[in-house]
Amino acid sequence: MKLAYSGKTKDIYELDNGALRMVFSDRVTKNEQGQIDPGGNLRAEETVPGQARACLMMSAAVFTELRGVAPTHLIDYDMDALTMDVSRAKMFKPGLEWIGRWFCTGSFFRRYKMVPGVFDGLLMPSPVYEITLKDDAAGDPLIDRSAVVSLGIVKDWKSMSRLWDLNNDVMEALQKIFRHKKLDLWDIKIEWGLDQNDEPMLIDEISPGSCRAFKAGTKERVQGLELANCFR
Repeated sequence: MKLAYSGKTKDIYELDNGALRMVFSDRVTKNEQGQIDPGGNLRAEETVPGQARACLMMSAAVFTELRGVAPTHLIDYDMDALTMDVSRAKMFKPGLEWIGRWFCTGSFFRRYKMVPGVFDGLLMPSPVYEITLKDDAAGDPLIDRSAVVSLGIVKDWKSMSRLWDLNNDVMEALQKIFRHKKLDLWDIKIEWGLDQNDEPMLIDEISPGSCRAFKAGTKERVQGLELANCFR
């Protein structure tokens, strides 16, 4: 295998059949305050035992459950080797992250806390779907759908509409999957690429570091391996 890319938490290898092998590691990320944060943009020197297993376990389970909703890049996985074989995807340039929010918290709360009646943990009457640019240095800035098309990141409005509708379907499915696990999904971040026919395909991982989840009806957050174990 040839190393194609070494990321903050995973290493990506090229396979002879044209697919890719994602090797999950116990490496973690930090936020701008220097704290270990699964959703952070900075690579940390520290590792957290069990991190790789948690991310692979949850990603494999969720991708498998989503197969009837949208195409995914999952081909196969090996829990013992901590690897996932995936189809090669065409990446948007720059990359895009797609966020679904059902509760007002985190950066969303900080942006809109001046709105009357808004508080951290507010259950919103309808979900909010956002798109950000994958740009760690800039803090993954928000981008509007019209800008995504106008700047040529997605080629035209027909493609954007297809992506948006599929993304909405996946977000609704994720909410149902978590609810079935007796979890409240507060927010989640996913990533799309294009397959070899330029059709949308879910890529990367959907893991404990990609979302906030709480035991249903409580403010008791479920994280890391505890969250991944809900998907065994």
